Amino acid sequence: MDRPIPLIILGGSDRRGSELPPEGADKHALSGYKGAEMRVEGRPLVEIVAERMTAGGVLGPVRVAGPAEVYRRAGVNLGVIDTDDSFGGNIQAAIEATRTEFPDSPVAITTADILPEVDDVKRMVDDYLAAAPLAFWGAFIRTPEDRQALGASAWKPRYRMVERKGEAPAAILPGHLAIVLPRALKLRFLYDLVDLTYRSRNKPIAYRRSYIVRGLIWGMLLQDLRHLATLRVPNVTWNMLRTGLAAAKGLKDGDILLSDLEQAIERIFVRTEHRRRHPHSVRLPILEGLSLAEDIDTAEEAAEKGAEAGGPMRDQSSL
Repeated sequence: MDRPIPLIILGGSDRRGSELPPEGADKHALSGYKGAEMRVEGRPLVEIVAERMTAGGVLGPVRVAGPAEVYRRAGVNLGVIDTDDSFGGNIQAAIEATRTEFPDSPVAITTADILPEVDDVKRMVDDYLAAAPLAFWGAFIRTPEDRQALGASAWKPRYRMVERKGEAPAAILPGHLAIVLPRALKLRFLYDLVDLTYRSRNKPIAYRRSYIVRGLIWGMLLQDLRHLATLRVPNVTWNMLRTGLAAAKGLKDGDILLSDLEQAIERIFVRTEHRRRHPHSVRLPILEGLSLAEDIDTAEEAAEKGAEAGGPMRDQSSL
């Protein structure tokens, strides 16, 4: 890359805390503005995230997407995009503001509730650069077969995916770093999907599939009406349902091939004109880098990582 890639750190509030699955029944979910209110070595967590993410010189400048007043009170010395919406709404506000400031640039997106290791970030960025330019890049993180090796994060739901045809499925967690090219994507669908995915996080895949499809279907139908108005084939709903449900079933069964998931994401979220000019513009590698998968949802995870919850941050079990 000739120019650094601007980095958005999503720093909005997890107002209700994570709804933990049965495996996390003995954990204590946290809520609040974790990036501002959680501290590591006396510093707001979001500053640590920004420092480690930009250490390699490829990602940056940094913009935090969250309420400006909260980050001002916490003494955070970073640029802030003032937003306090839903998860998808915060992403929309951040991407639109970043597109205005850095037109046509790819944009990196992470969250303020992780404690990334510099070497893990470098591994992610190197993988992206080797395949760039891309419309969408987002890594899955390979996890140990022994769930207890994840320590306080052992409760997190894992998925399985086949990396290469003929291989056994790998156990994975989602990574908390994505790099997107906004002008190449169907952003409205992406914002809605992110919102629905976040609301159903830590739920079984079968539940998430039903929840997400119900949430997206009105947007699909509206897009088909627009197609009719411009004399185009109204096939958005059918194509997205067929592709998305097949991909979700493969994830649920643990037998989906990584390249098939990449193609499904490309068909659903990459604009047709971009796809025609740049086929294979989605990459979803499986990489090593647990620090980018272990977001801090619980008091136990915070303690394990040496993070202290301060200010109005709450342990949901005490409410």
